[in-house]
Amino acid sequence: MPDPVRTFTRWCAWLGVCLLMLCATLNVGDIATRRIVSLNVVGMVDVTQLLVMACAFLCIPYTFSREAHVDVDFVVNHLHARLKSALMAVWNLCAAGLMGIVTWYAGIAALQALANGDTSNTIAIPITWYWWPLLFGCALSVVVCTLLSVSYLSRMVRAAG
Repeated sequence: MPDPVRTFTRWCAWLGVCLLMLCATLNVGDIATRRIVSLNVVGMVDVTQLLVMACAFLCIPYTFSREAHVDVDFVVNHLHARLKSALMAVWNLCAAGLMGIVTWYAGIAALQALANGDTSNTIAIPITWYWWPLLFGCALSVVVCTLLSVSYLSRMVRAAG
């Protein structure tokens, strides 16, 4: 995995974490103002959904780049290096394919929401704002998984030589 890609995915994940911290801060502030001065902040559900969605999908590519997703590796770790690299290359190609399919269908849904002018229920946030982080994170995950697959194929070839 090229370092610039891993660095970029790490910055995206940090942005996601910052958005989640902002979400938590806003929610605590909303609860505190309700209790202290009986002020209810309108639209917190809409904002919370947007920020949590952005956090999740900005962090997914970094998880792929670090190969930190949950897996069962007690079998794979005992395989020959060449076979292990081949299996990991195939696995990452499958992940790239899955994330590509998710990106494609999410793009179709985002375009439909854009064409319909869909907005959130409470404060009319354009629904496309919810789709952009998802599309970005999924598309970046395709790139990351493809690069990981190429990296494993390269290791497989080096192990054969």
